[in-house]
Amino acid sequence: MADQKDKWNRGLDLFIESVLKPDPKLRNCAHNQECFNELMEVRQKILEHLEGMRLHD
Repeated sequence: MADQKDKWNRGLDLFIESVLKPDPKLRNCAHNQECFNELMEVRQKILEHLEGMRLHD
């Protein structure tokens, strides 16, 4: 049976997957607005922050 920590980490993993999943429409908008590199930088910073949210024993 999963405890609350495991449930949190599984939810976090799913959210991280959603951030990692390529979004062609969003990326195309970033290219059109000339901010693709900035979008990818924000994405990387968010991924780093999310990893810090993982619960440990």
